[in-house]
Amino acid sequence: MTLHMFSRSFLASLTVIISLFVALSSQAQGLNPVGVSVDIRYLVDPTRNLNLEAVLALQPERFHRHDRSDINFGYTRDAVWLRVSIESERDRTVLLSMSPNFVDLIDIYAFPSNHLSVAAPVRHVSTGDHRPLPSDGLSGLDDMLELDLKAGKATVTYVRLAALGSAITTNVQVYAKEDGPRRSAATALVTGVWFGSMGMLVVIQLVFFYYDRRPHYLLLALSTLLAGVVYTGTLGLSRVFLFPEGGMENDVFVSVSVWLGLTASTLAVAYILDLRENSLWLHRLFLAGSVLGLVGAVFGAAGLQQTFAPVGSLASMLLATLAAWQGLRTAKSGGAATQLRAAAYVVFWVGVIAVMVQRTALVDLPNWVAHTYAVACVVQTILLTAALGVRLRAAEALNLVMQQQALAAAKAAQMHANALVEERTRELASARRTAEDALQAELRSQQQQVRFMEVISHQYRTPLAAIRTHVDNIGLSLPKTDEANRSRLDRVYKGILRLVEVLEVNLSRARLQGPSFRPVLQRVLVAEVVAAAANRGRDLLQSTIVTDMAPHAADARIYGDADMLGIAIINRLENAEKFSRSRSRQPIRLSCEIGEATAVISVSDKGIGIPAGDLPTIFDPARRGSNAHDIEGSGLGLSLVARITAAHGGTIRAESVPGQGTCVAIEIPLSRD
Repeated sequence: MTLHMFSRSFLASLTVIISLFVALSSQAQGLNPVGVSVDIRYLVDPTRNLNLEAVLALQPERFHRHDRSDINFGYTRDAVWLRVSIESERDRTVLLSMSPNFVDLIDIYAFPSNHLSVAAPVRHVSTGDHRPLPSDGLSGLDDMLELDLKAGKATVTYVRLAALGSAITTNVQVYAKEDGPRRSAATALVTGVWFGSMGMLVVIQLVFFYYDRRPHYLLLALSTLLAGVVYTGTLGLSRVFLFPEGGMENDVFVSVSVWLGLTASTLAVAYILDLRENSLWLHRLFLAGSVLGLVGAVFGAAGLQQTFAPVGSLASMLLATLAAWQGLRTAKSGGAATQLRAAAYVVFWVGVIAVMVQRTALVDLPNWVAHTYAVACVVQTILLTAALGVRLRAAEALNLVMQQQALAAAKAAQMHANALVEERTRELASARRTAEDALQAELRSQQQQVRFMEVISHQYRTPLAAIRTHVDNIGLSLPKTDEANRSRLDRVYKGILRLVEVLEVNLSRARLQGPSFRPVLQRVLVAEVVAAAANRGRDLLQSTIVTDMAPHAADARIYGDADMLGIAIINRLENAEKFSRSRSRQPIRLSCEIGEATAVISVSDKGIGIPAGDLPTIFDPARRGSNAHDIEGSGLGLSLVARITAAHGGTIRAESVPGQGTCVAIEIPLSRD
């Protein structure tokens, strides 16, 4: 809502309010026809026992003159008698009206001109909201009676008013019968405009709540709705349309609506004025006021409105005063919204004080003062709706600014991210080149290592072959009885074999760790692979290796690279021998078992074992047990075994107990072809 739109709406609403105020004021002042004079006097009956005969027997001086047409005694248990004397300059028919129609018990006694006695013909009308509507068709929003006036003669009417659950307040008017339709139409128009305005404000607040789900919109809508419900009773609509048969229902309806309205309005104040953040003690006080409103609704439902009304009225005036004070105190804290809010609660305070003072008869005020509450409700609701609209507009503007800032920040972040991506791309490209160069260098180093081992192997093979030939010749020339020299030759022979095996194994390892790690898979007998590895291990390690073949191992075949699997087994045998040498001279056990789908090759030793915390990472490259610091090694042996096992689609596992030994098993899938 723009400021221009709000200004137009506010001026239109203000015009409606002024029209309503003028209409109600004109009704309060009375519309006596020209040439008709009305004299109103009253008598208070604390006993509630005076009947018409007793009243007629009283001296006229007992009645007090009342200069206004409106009568207000507030919430009282006394009965009130009115003596209405009407004189006209000519013969005419008029209507005697008493409004509003929510006084509980009304008895109207009309006498012919100049005949004031019980024996004289009397027209008696019993009405009030505790009784059914009269059947004469005249009574509706007003309790009225048709009177025939004679020129120059006084027509006297006595009216008894009594209340059980509401206030005694009425407006006595006399007007020409022919003015009845026009007056009824004007009253209906004013009432319709007022209810229409309140209904529009409720709809506006619900629209606000739909777009901004904050409780104060809903509470303000509920408070406005309940104010309209209250006025369906105080203007007489509920009496006509809801409870035409009379009884306590209309009193209960009005009183419950009033106190539920107190609950809704106090909660709305607590949220609209942000009392939880601005004043915690006021927040608690208004919450207590909302509870008090619920208590008042219970009293009203029980028909005890007169008992609770003084307490509830005093509390309402106090809460309205505090709301206005808090609104003024915070009027400059939020610009136009808080200023409109403060004006709304000041206007509402005026209306509440006026209606409570008038209804409770603390001060003798005319009945039209009570209508200032209706005007105050409309003005307050308009101002609060405008304040909420301004706040919502400010929130939308702030949200738009935040969206623009977020968009700018997102664009800046995107540009920064693009710059970072470009920078990281350049860094990754540089790192890739560095990695490729390092890889090429590693490959060259591995190739050089392989060539070096090939050269070493070749260079050593020739002299070793010559030495072996001469050792064989010496052995042939020695007599069979020369055991000492033959034993020396056997040791030399074994040394030559071990040296050759060392060269072959290291050459194979070098090739596997380099670019040649490509297994050539063939169907091979697993028993042959294990036996060959055991023999090479004995030659290489010069240790006792016990083999344990399962009965079905001789015929079991696997898809594998025999040379690579042999290196894997030898690596594990060498590892077992290394970690068993200083601990035990027990043999190393190499076993082969055949499962349902795999061949299981395991190597067990009685060495130092592996700590439990090291087992999960023992197959990682360059990882050694934490208890192997004093034993030479690089930590590459078991990692190579794991790599070879994975290349054959197998799995590897280790079981170890520190100080008792280790068992490493590899499982290779069987070939079923």
